[in-house]
Amino acid sequence: MHLIRAANRWVAYGDRKAVSAQLRKIYTAPTEDTARAALEEFEVSELGVKYPQSAKVWRDAWDRFIPFL
Repeated sequence: MHLIRAANRWVAYGDRKAVSAQLRKIYTAPTEDTARAALEEFEVSELGVKYPQSAKVWRDAWDRFIPFL
């Protein structure tokens, strides 16, 4: 939950639902590889390019996040 809030900190209000929907693919992934692929997919998407800081939040917390998958 905290990662989602942190990732949305820089996102415009109108884009938050779309960004959150794409980020949901990361934290609901069944494996680390699938989660990493979802993060990479987000980074190259239109919203990921528009809000690179959101992807950086996930990259910076990756080692603390993956044990919970």
